[in-house]
Amino acid sequence: MQKQQKSESDLLRTYGRIITLTLVLVIMAVIASKHFSSVESIGTKGLQLEHSRLLYVLAMVKSQWLSQGRPSALKLSWEDTGVGSANRQPNEVKVQPQNNIIQMSPQGWPLLNSSDEAGCRALWQQLMASDLHDIKADVFFKKSQKFVALPQSKVAASAIKQALGE
Repeated sequence: MQKQQKSESDLLRTYGRIITLTLVLVIMAVIASKHFSSVESIGTKGLQLEHSRLLYVLAMVKSQWLSQGRPSALKLSWEDTGVGSANRQPNEVKVQPQNNIIQMSPQGWPLLNSSDEAGCRALWQQLMASDLHDIKADVFFKKSQKFVALPQSKVAASAIKQALGE
């Protein structure tokens, strides 16, 4: 009888441990899912801010272009902001006064210096005085389409594509 009681108590203790472990795993899964969903939304907020900033910079560039009499090239006036950030790579081209002259279209929009990914990166750096690496974005360039700097996060990328109407 004593062996049976001991076996039953061991079995109850084992069931208790299994139930406790299951509850702990469920709680951890709920906490993890809430944490990781908020991380994606934080990244999306940062990209929305960069998007707004880009729109303001483009409006300011067009305004400068109009006020200077619609020149074919425009020298941007924030050349000394290219000091850098903590994420800047050591071999990056910094925004220098002579590098901060952009070609303008007849409609008043900045043009790429070269029709490739390097041209897209250079234009972003000239306009925003920052690097795409700072916002963890990649450039995908197709000659027949417009260029789009997409974030490395798939959720944020779909949000940007949706905002651009693609």
